[in-house]
Amino acid sequence: MSTKRSPSPESEDQSATPVVLVVDDDEDLADTCEYWLRDDYDVRVAYGGREALDAVDETVDVVLLDRRMPTVSGDDVLQSLEERELDCRIAMMTAVEPDTDIVDMRFDDYLVKPVTKTDVRETVEELLVRSNFEDEVQRFFALESTETVLESRDTDELRDPETLESLRANVESLRSERADEIELRQRQLDHLHHVNDLLREVDRAIVDATTREEIEEAVCLSVADEGSYRGAWIARYNRAMDGVSPRAAAGVDAARLSDRVETVRPLVRDVVESKTVRVVERITDEHREAAFPSESTLEDPVSVIVVPVLYRETTYGALFVYADGPSEFFEEHVEVFEQLGRSIGNGINAAESKRLLYGDTAVELEFEHADDGDLFVELTRQLGGTLTLKGFAPESNDSVACYVTAEGVESESLLEEATKHPAVERARIVTQNGSETLFEWEITDSAVLVTFVGFGADVNTLSVTDGQGTVVATVAPDADLRALIDSVQQSFPEISVVAKREVERSVQSTDAFRHELENKLTDRQRDVLETAFVSGYFEWPRGSTAEEVATSLNISAPTFHEHLRSGERKLIETFFDQTGLDAGDDAARSQTESD
Repeated sequence: MSTKRSPSPESEDQSATPVVLVVDDDEDLADTCEYWLRDDYDVRVAYGGREALDAVDETVDVVLLDRRMPTVSGDDVLQSLEERELDCRIAMMTAVEPDTDIVDMRFDDYLVKPVTKTDVRETVEELLVRSNFEDEVQRFFALESTETVLESRDTDELRDPETLESLRANVESLRSERADEIELRQRQLDHLHHVNDLLREVDRAIVDATTREEIEEAVCLSVADEGSYRGAWIARYNRAMDGVSPRAAAGVDAARLSDRVETVRPLVRDVVESKTVRVVERITDEHREAAFPSESTLEDPVSVIVVPVLYRETTYGALFVYADGPSEFFEEHVEVFEQLGRSIGNGINAAESKRLLYGDTAVELEFEHADDGDLFVELTRQLGGTLTLKGFAPESNDSVACYVTAEGVESESLLEEATKHPAVERARIVTQNGSETLFEWEITDSAVLVTFVGFGADVNTLSVTDGQGTVVATVAPDADLRALIDSVQQSFPEISVVAKREVERSVQSTDAFRHELENKLTDRQRDVLETAFVSGYFEWPRGSTAEEVATSLNISAPTFHEHLRSGERKLIETFFDQTGLDAGDDAARSQTESD
């Protein structure tokens, strides 16, 4: 039996995001905790007890509460929250050494400062999981947390050691009464920590790796070394041949699996094409014998989670992770494994892009393009004319800013249609020069450019006339070309490869860059740039004003600005010519220059 889960939406309703309230009169610490948590939670900050009472309401899920605060202490806030019967989990986060007075306080966990990012994040994660436990089980874990923190002190230093003994008795009584449920929930919490440890370990491995191969091997080794898992492998899927092959593995005989187990191929195909996680509750005997051929018994079940390795809309393959026992913990942490798949994809994309940037050779792919699903094709088929990509730059929000020239089409009509298109976040006219208009578009999807950029390719040519076009893209020589082509054709079926060729890439030295720039700059532009630089004009606050620099050069301030802008443009142009961005090309530039 298998369970299929869809990936989390990129943008969720705010009410679905857990709310964490951080309360501390140490504003620096409170702000730091907010920074640690804000990527995953809706974080509120209160710099004191009174502010906390104003900020807390029924929407708050977790409170991190300092004890020692002026006017309204953390203990007072805790008592008020209990009286208001708010259903939230509370962790005391304080430098106050714990003593037996805390036994009767109704909190869920106790953190002693100084705290780390890991302390804070793991506490919030665990308390959110605990909030779904039955009341008596929640109470057990809260009392156990109190017992643990008190046992960190010498018994002789405690105000009332007998209270600790009574607490221990209560904990053991609850444990015996709800043994099965507590054991199940403890395993759940242990698995939560294992999964998060794995995520952090993989992130560290990705940072240290420099190639795709190193990343994939490091990920599989990190999974296999984690005690909760039996092993892992990363599968490549060849869409044209409907074939599966292993790229890296640890603890698993992946080559034997891909050759002998017929059920693996449809599983990988489904994960790669649907971009969804699959959880298999119990793998078949055939699957298990192939994956772990040295085993002598097949009595205990083995479950597996299969995760798409994604970067934006590009799928690099599928990650298999095996574990002993039922799949319930995999199913509860699907979102964490989705994040793991995206982390691996981000690392691979960065490595592929870096290799393309610094490589001496590259592979150039040429495509015929007539797919209506693409923004360029759709607009030219609707309005006529020619659209030509002049430059692009990936944005931090997963969109792409691109500069496009249009010929043979009325510019205002094109602007109107582009603005209405769901793939276009914003559009504007940059310049108009005779029959040619330069546009700037920020696009998100429904554009073949986004797919190529997501793979880390450099798009050299993208030109479409009346719905028929050409795309020429460059990738690193050892890039997974089949994965790129599959990814493009999955979204845009009416695009086909017509040529593949290896090309030499010129690697420019510092001297060559300087020579090219000097050939572009006039003497006056060079003098203006150098004088402005050495006089502190580019500093903030400025070391010299524009008027002061102009006076030293014996020119007027308007002339200074004109030369400065022209020189800056040529400097930036020369830089971006070497990094793949055309900076809007000549149509975006000023049409007049003064020597």
